[in-house]
Amino acid sequence: MSSFQIRYAFIMFKYLFIFIGLFSFVAHSQNLSEVAGYWDGSIDLYGEELKINLTFSYTDEELDGTIDIPRQGSFNLPVEVTGANSDSLFFQFETGTGPAVFHGKRNRGNRTIEGNFEQMGEFFPFQLFKKNVFNGRVSDFSELELLIPTRAGQISGSLLLQEDPAPLIIMLSGTGSQDRDENTAGFRMFRVLSDKLYNTGYSTFRFDDRGIGESEGEQDATLQELADDLVDIIGYLHENHGEQFNRLILLGHNQGGLVASLAERETEISGLILLGTPFLRGDEIIKEQIILISEERNVPDEIVDMNLEFQQRIFDVVRNNSDWSEIEQDLTNRLEEQINELPDEQRATLGDMSSFIQSQVDRQLSTAKSRWFKSLIELEPAELITEVDVPIIAIFGEKDMQVSARSNSEVANRLVASVNVNLEIAEISGANHLFQSANTGMPSEYGMLENNFADEFLDVLLQWLQSMD
Repeated sequence: MSSFQIRYAFIMFKYLFIFIGLFSFVAHSQNLSEVAGYWDGSIDLYGEELKINLTFSYTDEELDGTIDIPRQGSFNLPVEVTGANSDSLFFQFETGTGPAVFHGKRNRGNRTIEGNFEQMGEFFPFQLFKKNVFNGRVSDFSELELLIPTRAGQISGSLLLQEDPAPLIIMLSGTGSQDRDENTAGFRMFRVLSDKLYNTGYSTFRFDDRGIGESEGEQDATLQELADDLVDIIGYLHENHGEQFNRLILLGHNQGGLVASLAERETEISGLILLGTPFLRGDEIIKEQIILISEERNVPDEIVDMNLEFQQRIFDVVRNNSDWSEIEQDLTNRLEEQINELPDEQRATLGDMSSFIQSQVDRQLSTAKSRWFKSLIELEPAELITEVDVPIIAIFGEKDMQVSARSNSEVANRLVASVNVNLEIAEISGANHLFQSANTGMPSEYGMLENNFADEFLDVLLQWLQSMD
């Protein structure tokens, strides 16, 4: 590796398609609320600057965070704060060769953290600068930070209001626990979209999912429970800010569109925007992802068939609340086989093999064992959407590898032809699941693309919104 790279040792289980759970790490510390926020900086690696971005969150007297290393295509890596006081901060993130550790000194007057970065016995200077933020968040506009009581606990969000009453668009993030900006591979999709909508005359509200940022509640929530949160949020906004908006529209990305559709039955809204939202059941979406990504990677057909069969076994266990032991043993065997094919030096970096394999099995099955996952593969989106009484637009990316435009728009078009649903369907040429202009549409490409939307996407979205005026 070249001298400017941080050394990683990643195990690439190249033909194994299992949902991978995301972990966050927290450390109990003294009152460190002033550290919370967005930081830019760099590590000096042999005279070359490696840019890094960190986001720290402070909740219930606990400080944790994530780190982005754009040059290496690494985003949202969990950061563990291992020590902190009034003038020092120690934090780290895990790599395949052990922790990468930051020993920092805080200068609260200059809002900087500087010190040494340590990895594999080598030390490099680093420096971080806190960005100008509003209540701990990067913002170009004066947003109102809200803490909204819901049946699951308080939900934290950002309300961006026009001076005069205007349509209010509530944004619901996609699959997985997300912050209000829906930060994916460095593209803060909802932050960018909120700004663009505000500049064209719309008010917006976006919020941290359960258990993220300042939002409370259990992260493992069913789609219906997430819809319950949304119903409570809508009630609060009507009661406390109703005079400041004249219409309310829900905008959901991926699973956010399903959550919005569930909530529509229990509240009054004027319209529904579905961005890359599946019209197929969750298990069908996952199997289609396996096929599409395998084709792009030229995975042999026999391996694809094996992965599809394995994934189907997981679906069956989830639906029937069956025992996981056979799945766990099968996954263990497959991981052992692939690890044994690695070079000796790479295997040596993994430490105790049994512990490593067990941790991988637990990690890769944690999402499949969740209540959320069961609700995802049991919900019938097409049936749900036919029950929506307001105008809907469903927008797909032509190159979307996560929610295929072809198969899902086919279902959507059949709904328009067969039932009385007010549904408009649009496909954005060359766009991926995040509606960026893409080359392949693969998720691995997200962080290499411009952090902005394809022009056609915004044109289609705004044209539909203006048609409702």
